[in-house]
Amino acid sequence: MTSLRFIGALACAGLFGMSALAAQAEPLRPASDDEIVETLPTLGGFAREQREMRRKLAQQPRDAATALALSRSTLARARIEGDARLAGQALGVLGAWEGDADAPVEIRLQRATLRQHLHEFDAAVQELQAVLRTAPRHPQALLTLATIHRVQGRYAESDAACEQLNAAGQPLYARACLAENQALRGDIAAARSEFEALLKAQPSNAGWTSWIRTSLGELEQRAGRTDAAVAQLRAAQQADADPYSRMALADVLIEAERWPEAQALLVDAGDSEAALLRRAIVERALRSDAASKLQHALAARYTQAALRPEAAAVHARERARFALEVEGEPERAVALARANLQTQREAIDLVVMHRAARAAGDAAAQAEVTALAERIGLHDARMGAKGSTS
Repeated sequence: MTSLRFIGALACAGLFGMSALAAQAEPLRPASDDEIVETLPTLGGFAREQREMRRKLAQQPRDAATALALSRSTLARARIEGDARLAGQALGVLGAWEGDADAPVEIRLQRATLRQHLHEFDAAVQELQAVLRTAPRHPQALLTLATIHRVQGRYAESDAACEQLNAAGQPLYARACLAENQALRGDIAAARSEFEALLKAQPSNAGWTSWIRTSLGELEQRAGRTDAAVAQLRAAQQADADPYSRMALADVLIEAERWPEAQALLVDAGDSEAALLRRAIVERALRSDAASKLQHALAARYTQAALRPEAAAVHARERARFALEVEGEPERAVALARANLQTQREAIDLVVMHRAARAAGDAAAQAEVTALAERIGLHDARMGAKGSTS
């Protein structure tokens, strides 16, 4: 979801009654508050900055400016490292306002962002609703809420939040927001036309250009037009080489089995979970010497995440892809993908389950996810015949 690059918000809702994730691991319960469960990795710049902010916050626990700065810094690190535990720490930083009905708007907004990152989506929506009761035209809260409804597959409710961005003085964001929903519903030509018009609205804004071109790339990917998707995503990278559009481009290249191109794109993509997963998929396909090492490294990460149910949910989609595309275990991938759909209904979430079900020869699971797509109104060529490369 490309709007996440601007708001850091992702969300979802319950779907199926069975949780494969919950069955795989018991919660990790320390015997006492003094027990060290594990030591989190540190990054030099983050660590130095955060130590100072923690000292200041210890002296003034309700210093909102410092708490927000520390929470945001910790969340940024969580995103870089792909570590949900750090997001939990970032939420803990705001503990002084827990249960405070008069918490500042920005504190509530940060809590909403953190709760969506941890896939506590109902709680995120509650925080956003509280923000909007105080500040009905808060653009970030509205855009975050629209994104949450979109990921839930509630496109009409997402439209409503998008439309309120006009009254909030953000007509371009309102149009882009609505166009994303339009594209997901399958109105490709109209959405493409709107995105192309939006490109001309802020031609000198690199971040805006990258966002809109990434949206166009994802639109073309769902339409089964691989070459067009690659062109848009490469243009997005040229405008602003952010990690999201790079991973989106890698996914298109992987789907098209353009392995050398994907390998070259990922060679310096870092060690985030997203990058490692895609590298593992590519190296396995190429049967390279690095494939086994990458597989074991990712398996270790997922095993560690499974010790903490709140972190396991954050990794659900990636674990399903790992089971399917790296471990070659489609039946397990179906169970993981189904569990993921309890919390997320982005297009890729449904596509992963559909592919896993097809690989497993599970016609019932294929029918299940196809029915879900029809119910929410999602159109994606990847759930039919293999997309064309026009």
